[in-house]
Amino acid sequence: MVPWVFWGLAVVAEFVTGADVRLSPVVAAVPPLVAIAHGWRAVAVSGAVAWGTQLLFVWAAPPQPGGVDPLTRVVAMAGITLASAFASLARRRGEERVRHIRSLAGGVQRAVLRPLPPLTGGYRVSGFYRAAGSDAQVGGDFYEALETPYGLRLVLGDVCGKGLVAVDATVTLLGAFREAVYREADPVAVAHWMDRSLARRQAATGDRRFATALIVEAHPGGRLRFVNCGHVPPWCVDEDGARELKLPHGGLLGLFDDVLREPLVAVEHTLAPGASLLTVTDGVTEARDARREFYDLGGALSGQGLGPCPVAVKDAVLTGLAHHTGGRLSDDAAALVLALPESR
Repeated sequence: MVPWVFWGLAVVAEFVTGADVRLSPVVAAVPPLVAIAHGWRAVAVSGAVAWGTQLLFVWAAPPQPGGVDPLTRVVAMAGITLASAFASLARRRGEERVRHIRSLAGGVQRAVLRPLPPLTGGYRVSGFYRAAGSDAQVGGDFYEALETPYGLRLVLGDVCGKGLVAVDATVTLLGAFREAVYREADPVAVAHWMDRSLARRQAATGDRRFATALIVEAHPGGRLRFVNCGHVPPWCVDEDGARELKLPHGGLLGLFDDVLREPLVAVEHTLAPGASLLTVTDGVTEARDARREFYDLGGALSGQGLGPCPVAVKDAVLTGLAHHTGGRLSDDAAALVLALPESR
């Protein structure tokens, strides 16, 4: 509507100002303004309207001697309209390229992060991934949930850095996890498998990119085993609120040989009926608002009566995160929620 508001103001100003002030040439700005958001047809229509408006002004108040003659105005108006139409076409082609690139990025995301099954291994599962940039759809956060002979196994991780290089490391880690969970009975061995795979990638590419990850093994009855590889601790969410589970810090994937001083251990925990397990990346816990204050995840989940509904927990995290950051994330964010189905 901006071009037409501008046109209306120019018309009103032309009639309310004196004869020594001529604002009719100002309507020549209407076609370029239309080209910002509309197609070439709308630009042509706006050019015709602007041209007709100038002719009306000339008829109502003929130009003074020495002024711009009507033919010059018509030629100038036609040139401006033609240039605006070409600009509109170029903008549309650029938008098509951007949509195509976004479509490819969305395909990469769907290939890397498969949709989570809502019910698998006797548990209800939900999760989300949000890239930091409004135009980005892929990044370094990853998750997976697979039912294996050793129980339901899940992973939530975060590769340092951004861009396609981080995505390449993510693919390496997810491939290692998807292979190891069916071969290794011990979740600690799964972590070592992922570390070795990332270390081999480091040696092959020269990229010393590392990652954090939390591996969860879920058994019937709510018995859980955790292997923490330098990741953000998980949360237990129930109707009373949320509390953080304390786990050994472990070592960063890709750097076990350099930083791991003690053997990795699997820590056990029992998920109570009516509770959910929430795991997040640091893009959630370190999200800041306009005052540079961190997102209070525990506070956002308290007082909402959340229980064994992973989707409700996920939505509560997303809603609180969007409200806290104003929808502008500075880092990729992901979460994975696990709960036992409610007994009937």
